[in-house]
Amino acid sequence: MKKLFFAISVVTAGLWAASCSSSFNLTENNTRLLPVSSTAHTTPTVADLRVSSAKISHQVTVKNRFSLKDLSNYGDSPKMVYLQKLAATQAAQKYDADVIVAPSYSITTSDDFRTITVTVTGYPATYANFRPATPADMEMIAKDPERSMIVPCTSSSITDPSWSESYTR
Repeated sequence: MKKLFFAISVVTAGLWAASCSSSFNLTENNTRLLPVSSTAHTTPTVADLRVSSAKISHQVTVKNRFSLKDLSNYGDSPKMVYLQKLAATQAAQKYDADVIVAPSYSITTSDDFRTITVTVTGYPATYANFRPATPADMEMIAKDPERSMIVPCTSSSITDPSWSESYTR
C-alpha cells in the first residue's frame, strides 16, 4: 500500500511540475541609423566670444581609483585628462559659459590618497552674435589659421569612445 501511495505521489508531482510553465514578454525596438556624412555643404559661420573679466575656480573630487603611473604622468593619462575635462565642463555649466578661456588645472590628492581633487581656474566665456562669415572674416581666418577656431565635423569626433569612462564620487 505504501508503495502504491508513493508511486501515485511521484506521478502526481511529476504531472504537476510538467504542467507548470513560465512566460515572459520580449519587446524589441529597431531603428534605421543615418551615418554621418561629409557630403553636406555648409555656410561658414562666425561668432563673437564674450570673455568675462572675473576669474572663476571649480573643484571636482573623486575616489582615487588611479595607478601611480596615472598620478605621476597626469598629462599623458587618459583618466586624468578626462577628470580635467570633467572639471572644465562642470565649471562651464556652473557659470553658464560655453567655454573656459585659459584654463589651468591643479591636481591634488588627500593625505590618505583616498580622493583626488581637480581644480580648474579660468575665465568663463560665451559665444554671441552668430552670423554668416563675410569675405573680411574669411580673409582674417586665412591670415591666422592657428588662432581661428575651425572645427570640422568628422565621424571619429562624434563616435570617440574616450569620453565614456565614468567615475563616481
